[in-house]
Amino acid sequence: MLNTTTQIDTFSYLVLFDIAGRLDGKLNTECHHALPCSDMPLLAWCTPKERVEIVVEGAVDMIYSQGSGERGLVRMLPGDVLRVAAHGWNLPYADEANTLSICCRGEKLGLSYNHWQDGRCISLAKWAMPLTSLNALLFGLTSEVKGLGDVKLDVLLRAISSTLSANASDVSKQKQLFHQILTYMRCHFHESICRESVAEHFCISSSYLSHLFQQHSDIGFNEYINRERFAHAQHLLIEKGLRVKQVALESGFVDADYFCRLFKRLAGMTPTQYRQQYIRQQQSFSHAFTHELFSA
Repeated sequence: MLNTTTQIDTFSYLVLFDIAGRLDGKLNTECHHALPCSDMPLLAWCTPKERVEIVVEGAVDMIYSQGSGERGLVRMLPGDVLRVAAHGWNLPYADEANTLSICCRGEKLGLSYNHWQDGRCISLAKWAMPLTSLNALLFGLTSEVKGLGDVKLDVLLRAISSTLSANASDVSKQKQLFHQILTYMRCHFHESICRESVAEHFCISSSYLSHLFQQHSDIGFNEYINRERFAHAQHLLIEKGLRVKQVALESGFVDADYFCRLFKRLAGMTPTQYRQQYIRQQQSFSHAFTHELFSA
């Protein structure tokens, strides 16, 4: 099952500004194409408007529509692009990867930067910008942008980066640093990171890192990383069928007993009870659906 976690952040454009700049000139010229198709698998991604999926880091196994009921499967690597036509679909899976989605939504262009961990999609940043602002930058390079097919992707990424740079320049260096730290933690929560290792990665002291959390967050460093690990543990308990100790380890917890105590504090039940409750709910839903189907 596809599991998506969304992070709402006022400064998402800082991440997207950086990603758009990093992708400039690094996209592969050959694209894969998902065609319109009404026959799509459960949990596939499908929108009524055209969309572009770009792999930024890692590898993504991508199933996508090829029309007439046919399905394509490709392993996409950094710089690879999937163009999804309106009403086309794609179904991604990645053990660990980062991807950028670009989608037309009426008069706006939607951007979403996602981190994949064991099949779970974690939204690192979301932003939407008016197409009119892009048209102003693209004037002279292309005709008016009404869809993603109207302009080359490398040109579009440069225009996106230029548009977001104005917002980024108004944000203090301290806030930019803090946002980079949060993004890093959301991508590496499952590793053996701690306050000291994160501080060392960003060339700051651990006391200054604590200060940043005090200034810009309602919770401290330890609580933040524990909640990220807890959310991933919920996903593993349901989707992977692993033992509780293995779930703890793969979510970044060294001590399984501590993990169980934390899980009960946040979920109100033990990891085993959480999995059993989910199974009961699924069975109840299945029975209710079967009863409704045959009594109709």
